[in-house]
Amino acid sequence: MTIKLEAGNLNRFSKITEIANLNPVYCKETDNLNAVVDKAISLNHRRLPVISKDMKLVGIVTYMDILDALLRGQKTDMMVSNIMTRDVIYSNADDTIGYILQKLKMSRRGGIPIIKDKKLIGVVSERDFVKRFSDVNFGIQIKDVMTPKPFFISKKFSILNSLKSLVNTRYRRLPVVENNILIGIVTAYDVLKYLHDHDYNLAALEEPIDFIMKTDVYTISAERDVSEAVKMMKVKDVGGILVTNKNNLEGIVTERDVLEQIT
Repeated sequence: MTIKLEAGNLNRFSKITEIANLNPVYCKETDNLNAVVDKAISLNHRRLPVISKDMKLVGIVTYMDILDALLRGQKTDMMVSNIMTRDVIYSNADDTIGYILQKLKMSRRGGIPIIKDKKLIGVVSERDFVKRFSDVNFGIQIKDVMTPKPFFISKKFSILNSLKSLVNTRYRRLPVVENNILIGIVTAYDVLKYLHDHDYNLAALEEPIDFIMKTDVYTISAERDVSEAVKMMKVKDVGGILVTNKNNLEGIVTERDVLEQIT
C-alpha cells in the first residue's frame, strides 16, 4: 500500500519551486572549512550548496564530508572546494514535483539544490515532501517500512570511535545501546559541534561518548501508523525516529522510509 502525492495536497505537475526553500543557505567555494562549519552548525544545515563568485552551483558539502576531512587530519583553513562533491545531483527550476520526488528516491539524497540558468535559486529536501503528510493516515504500520535492527554503538565507545563509525557507515545518527536497552543517541551534528567547540583538537575525541550523547530520545512503537511518526518528525524537527519495544531497540524510521511510500 502506498500514498499518492495528492493526499498531501501536492500537484505532481506543479513546479518544484512551489514547495522548495527559495532562500537557501549556501557557502562559497573560497570559504575555508572553519567558516563552513560555523555556518552549518549555527543554522543546523547538514548540507550546503557551494557556489562560485557569480552564484553558479559548483558543488555541495555535507556534515559527512566535513567529518571525513577532519578525521583525516585536514586543516580547517583549507578551502571547502577541496572536499566538496563536484558531481551534484540537482533540480531545474521548471522540474515538476512528481519528477523530483522520483529523483530524490532514485538518488537517495536527503535534499538537492535547485538551479536556474546554472545559478542556485533554492533547495528541496525530503522534509519538504514528508511534512505535507503529517495529517494523512497512511494505513501502514511502522514495522512495515522501518529499517529493522539498525546499526548501534555501545556506551563504552569514545567520541573518536563514534566519529569513525559515522564516517565508515555514512549513517547520520547512531543509537547507543547498553545491555540491549536503548540509552541514547549520537548524531553527526553532535560530533561536529563538539569538534568545533574544542577547536578541532582531535585529542578531545578520546573522551567517552557520554560527553555528547543525548538521553532524551524520541521513540515510537512498531505497531503505530506511519502518520504518527511523520507528526513526531515534524513537531520535533528531526529526520528519524527510533522504534522500540519496552526500551529495546527494534528499528528506525526515517523521512526517506516515508518518502518511499509516496507515489
